[in-house]
Amino acid sequence: MPAKRAEMIVNIKRIDPFVAARNEYPNLGEQEKRCADILLAQPEKVIRSSISEFAALANTSQATAVRFARKLGFEGYPHLKLSTVASIGYQAGSFGQESQELELGINEKDGSSEVLQKLINSSVLTLRQTADLCDLAGLNTAVRLVQHARVVATYGAGASNLVAKDCQLKFARLGKATINFEDNHQALSAIATLDPGDALIVVSHSGATPEVLSVAEEFVANGVNLICITNDAKSPLAKLAAVSLRTQAERKSIRVGATVSRIAQLFIVDLLTISWAQLSWAQAKGASEAASEAVVRSNARKGGTENWSRVRPIPERVRTKSSINRRER
Repeated sequence: MPAKRAEMIVNIKRIDPFVAARNEYPNLGEQEKRCADILLAQPEKVIRSSISEFAALANTSQATAVRFARKLGFEGYPHLKLSTVASIGYQAGSFGQESQELELGINEKDGSSEVLQKLINSSVLTLRQTADLCDLAGLNTAVRLVQHARVVATYGAGASNLVAKDCQLKFARLGKATINFEDNHQALSAIATLDPGDALIVVSHSGATPEVLSVAEEFVANGVNLICITNDAKSPLAKLAAVSLRTQAERKSIRVGATVSRIAQLFIVDLLTISWAQLSWAQAKGASEAASEAVVRSNARKGGTENWSRVRPIPERVRTKSSINRRER
């Protein structure tokens, strides 16, 4: 294999062309939609066709074919072809199952080993795709907005609020004043708790949920900086946000839960909180240590099996400080 082609394969963005085409479809022009239709219905034709052949199949120009590939996140048509090959190989067995599919290419006839493998494949692929889409400049901006905020609030509707709650707990443990809104009524009722310059982190896969948008609009109108975690960079929520942190995960109409989208969202939450902790190292480190020591003292007072010292040795730093604190009291 020529070195240049091998380098292209190694460096290709891990974007799933099928997920990208479905997500981007409403934003495509008529001719670009014909390109998407061929990709989604007959991916083998994309693999076997040159750009001129593909353009002829879609009854469009080569320039439109290139523009279509770039809208999906690729550098051009060759990268789209390579990604199509990789995606078909990686998701082996998932095509042609949509009518019976529960989620992640899994259907009712799959055995436990097949379910396990498909779950692993989809989870890893989702994380890789989300990492490749990561806007590091946007991430750094989000970190600075969190750093300068007096209070950070988190919110999401349905399953997304589980991710929002995780985000709030992580920031709180690291010493950042953070609150989580359980629903839109609680959020709107507490709008005065955030001042201009504070931050609201909203998690929404679609970025178009009405109750989420209503909350976002009210807080933005009050001067709060909106950071959103969403799958759609062109969604109404993303357009409202000061910073949009993207995921790439497909959600089926028949599904058992927001499996892959939740994995991608939690990944972005970890990236955001860890990046902020690096920037605010002394504060984050001190708060994390204080939280650990508080748990140790609480468990020691209970005298039950939850005491960490009965499970494993308490670190010398924690043991010494806890002993001093008890003597002082």
